[in-house]
Amino acid sequence: MSDANETNSVAPRQEHSAGRVLAVVLPVALIGLLAYWWSRGLESQARSDIATTIIGRMFTAEPVPTSGKMAFADADNDLVADPPTDAAKLNSPASLVFSYVATEGGGPSDDTWKELAAALKEKTGKEVKVAHFAKAEDQMAALQKGELHIVGLNTGLVQNAVEQFGFVPVCTLGKADGSWGYTMEFLVPAGSPIKKLEDIKGHKVMFTTLDSNSGCKAPLVLLKEKYGLLPERDYTSGFSQGHEDSIKRVAAKEFEVAPIASDVLARMVEKKEVDPAAVVSICKSERFPPAAIGYAYNLAPELRDGIRETLLKFDWKGTGLEKEFGPTTSKFVPVSYKDDWANTRRINQVIAEARKANAPKSDSK
Repeated sequence: MSDANETNSVAPRQEHSAGRVLAVVLPVALIGLLAYWWSRGLESQARSDIATTIIGRMFTAEPVPTSGKMAFADADNDLVADPPTDAAKLNSPASLVFSYVATEGGGPSDDTWKELAAALKEKTGKEVKVAHFAKAEDQMAALQKGELHIVGLNTGLVQNAVEQFGFVPVCTLGKADGSWGYTMEFLVPAGSPIKKLEDIKGHKVMFTTLDSNSGCKAPLVLLKEKYGLLPERDYTSGFSQGHEDSIKRVAAKEFEVAPIASDVLARMVEKKEVDPAAVVSICKSERFPPAAIGYAYNLAPELRDGIRETLLKFDWKGTGLEKEFGPTTSKFVPVSYKDDWANTRRINQVIAEARKANAPKSDSK
């Protein structure tokens, strides 16, 4: 996806330093995310206000070390939780519950997953129920409790889900040739005076959610590392709560600039949900893996194997999946969390331990 904006891409040198940048600039992220999770019962605007405050504080404290430790055994060192060795700890539910990426808009309808659910039922012998979550923290809680068994997660959530909730990535949404990936793009309305990232200074950047890789984390790091631009010092910020909303509101000239995922934009253009002439991309990043679909680590072996086989052999042709995600993607493609999420892990090094001494005075009371 190269074009004239390639000069603004995140170069390989900067990819490798992204983790170091986060380790330095995000020392209060844990405290911030806890506040964000606490706010899940609030209305969208209230959560957006809290998230904006957190963003404004992310670059103000001294660095503290990150841990990145897993809450599960990993004897084979693939960075993914090993299944329980004690048969009593294996989960074989009466029915399987599937949920795709949490979103306030509800996400794809049940019809999208109808054929896949039928294929999973045929293979595993279990009824498959589709659940919708508005908030990622509720989705993770259900996974942890054993109430959610097959799940799709956005890129930015995968690391935490793997390390703390036992999520095992199996596949992602890819093309017929087996390729996959998306870029983070900064969108502005057509005719905007913002022509390049340096022009963002003095304007308002609308992120999606705090946990989004392309909608928040990667753009924050890029603006800080390459251009020296800090939130609430050089630009104001807000949160749209979703890529689709960001894209539509940039096109409607309601947002000045918003970082989004290219695959979501491509899908919306294909469905004629947005006029491509109404938006301009002023920057494209390196490629990231898109949403991952996988299962809970402690499912019974026959269920794990059946889910994996069904996903990787499932034919999208004529299904709700093809209607929802095609033609930009057309099949499930296998992924390796250890390899394919390496760069995302560098960007996603959220602080595991925060000390009051390293937090701003206003947070130490």
